[in-house]
Amino acid sequence: MATHKIKVGVFSPNDFRSWVRKDNLKMVLKHEQILISTLRAQGVEVIRGGDGFPLEDQIAWNTDLVRKQAKRIAQAQPHALILNQGTWTFPYDSRDAVITFMKTVKGIDNGVPRILIFCYKHTQVPGLVAGMAVGGALQRIGLPYQLAYGLIDKDKTCLKEVMSILAFYKQRADAAPTVVKAIDALPQQKYVAFGGMSLKMATTTADVDQWAKYWGISYEALDQSELKRRALPMLTWNAIPGQSKLLGINDTRIKKSLDFLVKKGYGKFDFTRDKLKSMDKFIYQLAFYYAAVDILKEYNGTFCGIKCQDELSACECTMCLATAFLSNNTGPDGQPKSVIPTACENDMDSALTQLWLSLLNGGQPAGFGDFRDVDKNVLAIVNCGQHPPYFFGTPQESGIAKLKRTEYMGQEIFYDAGGSSVRGRTPAGETITVARLARENLRYKLVATVMETIPVSRAEHNKYNYSWPIIKGRLPISGKQLIDLWPCNHLGFSFGDLTPALAEMAQRLDIGYKIYDAKGRAYYKLS
Repeated sequence: MATHKIKVGVFSPNDFRSWVRKDNLKMVLKHEQILISTLRAQGVEVIRGGDGFPLEDQIAWNTDLVRKQAKRIAQAQPHALILNQGTWTFPYDSRDAVITFMKTVKGIDNGVPRILIFCYKHTQVPGLVAGMAVGGALQRIGLPYQLAYGLIDKDKTCLKEVMSILAFYKQRADAAPTVVKAIDALPQQKYVAFGGMSLKMATTTADVDQWAKYWGISYEALDQSELKRRALPMLTWNAIPGQSKLLGINDTRIKKSLDFLVKKGYGKFDFTRDKLKSMDKFIYQLAFYYAAVDILKEYNGTFCGIKCQDELSACECTMCLATAFLSNNTGPDGQPKSVIPTACENDMDSALTQLWLSLLNGGQPAGFGDFRDVDKNVLAIVNCGQHPPYFFGTPQESGIAKLKRTEYMGQEIFYDAGGSSVRGRTPAGETITVARLARENLRYKLVATVMETIPVSRAEHNKYNYSWPIIKGRLPISGKQLIDLWPCNHLGFSFGDLTPALAEMAQRLDIGYKIYDAKGRAYYKLS
């Protein structure tokens, strides 16, 4: 672990009572020195709050010293602040130190806490008692923290825990410029809802006034019939559109896509299933995709949701192509395109999660998935046929290479009008972040973790719904923990470990979160 660039501040408080300090000062200084020397031996740069003060005042025992030492640490702009509890301390002092630090630190980290409470294990003094009391004081005002307890100089497990926390905080600090840019971009976003609530799923709806008030996100609501209205002139049919023989294609974009996918062989087609018997239905789906492209451009939409079920999926065709390619960075014509995070079933909070992931990942695609199955610590993301083709290969591969292995085949029984799914398998050996913004008692919270993808064979489609794409990955936590963590059935996903950036963004937006890092450690903030 490259830790030499981690910079931390160490703040050490003491008892206000003079007779107690007279007895414990030597011990507290020793415990502090053990912590500092151990961290420095790991390559950590340590800023000690008490440096330059008289011996007794090096351990802050009154409010004036607390504030002076916290300000001294803040001037060095560390990545994290360690509240070192060497014995019993007065919890208000540590909380005052955090508040002073947050308000004093300059630049991008102003107001952002990354706090570690460390308690040296000494059973004859109440250091852990102090640490837990300080934790309670921080929780009361909504400040998140991590707590580590042990013999850091003798116990490798304790040292590993501390270093893991500090590394996560460093990753958060490194992500801060990207996070600030993403937050600044939120007021430029506009969500377009194609249709209303799908399948009576309460968790797919959102309060758009809340979006506007807190993040400046704009909103447009359109009926799904608008997609059909825009799609119909693109094609000429013998009789009922989508059900009769296709006579002509009037939109050059559809022609180019068919030339690329069919004539040039960049798509794999299967017409053996009942829901896709010919190319005509696929072409109808392409028209709906380009209809969505046109509408989003006209309305300045930057992310969206499509209800699909049941009006379109039962009467016209499924919206799998539209959802998959809107979210993708390569169009069905093989050309690069901008990503428009898109959620199935008009799941607004999923689309918002996908938007966050995309903004934090340099504008790369973020997909929508179902929480389909967990077996021990393996999660299977399998849902209704619309993963962006970006995920059918590695992040480094070209979009065209991924399209060439994308499979199009008839959908499942749930969709009476039929249409093609967008099927593929995400390769093994990739890190994927899974996340979800949701509301708990009407307040937003964020949950997230990472997984390492494992091989998925073509035969595994028989285990789930045959025409649907699959991502499988090994989690750093148990399946039971993930089920207990998750607030609904949907999730957003993106390549890479974005958990530090998500924690940083949620913190800066004052959103509660519970995030498990790649090592299975939970980081949380009360919602």
